Amino acid sequence: MNRKYRVGIIGSSQRGGYGHGMDVAFKDAERFELEALADDDSAGLAATGKRLGLTRLYASYRDMLAKEKLDLVGIGPRWVSDRVAMVTAAAEAGCHIFLEKPLAATLRDADAMLAACQGAKVKCALAHQLRAMPPVRATFADIRAGKYGKVLRLFGQPSDDARGGGEELIVHGTHFFDLMISLAGPPRWVSAHLAVGDRDVVFADKHEGREPVGPIAGDSAAVMIGFDHGVRGFWNSTANLNQHGDIYGLTIQCEQATVCMRTRGEVFVYPSPAIEPEDEKRAWEKVWVEDWHFTADHKPAPLGDYIHRGNHTLLRELIAAIEHDTEPTANLRDAVFVTEIIQGAYASHFVGGTRLAIPLKDRRHPLDH
Repeated sequence: MNRKYRVGIIGSSQRGGYGHGMDVAFKDAERFELEALADDDSAGLAATGKRLGLTRLYASYRDMLAKEKLDLVGIGPRWVSDRVAMVTAAAEAGCHIFLEKPLAATLRDADAMLAACQGAKVKCALAHQLRAMPPVRATFADIRAGKYGKVLRLFGQPSDDARGGGEELIVHGTHFFDLMISLAGPPRWVSAHLAVGDRDVVFADKHEGREPVGPIAGDSAAVMIGFDHGVRGFWNSTANLNQHGDIYGLTIQCEQATVCMRTRGEVFVYPSPAIEPEDEKRAWEKVWVEDWHFTADHKPAPLGDYIHRGNHTLLRELIAAIEHDTEPTANLRDAVFVTEIIQGAYASHFVGGTRLAIPLKDRRHPLDH
């Protein structure tokens, strides 16, 4: 019989909450027993405990880790200000970790968490749900098998909302760069340019975001990433550009097709490496996955719970990684590479867009120099 894993949740109702559903990520998930909750906000602790049906409630996550003897911890706050302390404490308690993204404000923080988990021999998976979506996985498998020819370029189109530029570089860039790494492998170099309005970002533009995600600057950003086999990734963000709805997606240009991944993991394929609107013989085709798009009685499945379903997939695979001593999906090493790209974008900008090799030699954040 498969063992059950004792789980505790760390949240902070007034300091980043429970991220994208970390409080309910383990609901109805097999092989997990949700045992305890920690939240440093008393009202939030009581309300969340009641909602989850938990009675073992802690104002301090350190107390929870010391007393509950947990197997796994879900770390939920979006704020990264306490991220290193939470991850380190969980690792030292021998707990495997399911972690909200982004990973860290700085490479030094990312390095510290990687070292803590490796030293304690615990597994850590990031809640990068998009790479767990079945249509994305099916399409990536087809691309790797050569169905559309060689991968040429990856284009990330984020939301371009009020956070565009430096803030979106970390809060949405984390998803795009994780997807690129999932398909193309580790990044080898990064080059970037950031601007405020029509001028280049300067050190004096450093500021904090709407939530603590580390130092940021710029209201537009253009990033190019180099991968093996000549694959290049491009990511651009401009604040307040989007006035027309959901433009979020990753486009993959291959030798024989263009693949477009949209929100909720929906994927469309166009039979050419370049879009030809005037050619009526060419059209987008949707990638259908039976158990993702349809219910058991073959009715259209609502995808409003796509984040929750993605979390369940990541958690199942985290358990497999624990039991077989393999790397989990959306693992900590990939998340450090994501941080390399984000921090490397600033470092490259301040040396005129020069291509910088990854891993970066200087682990300090360029905006903190």
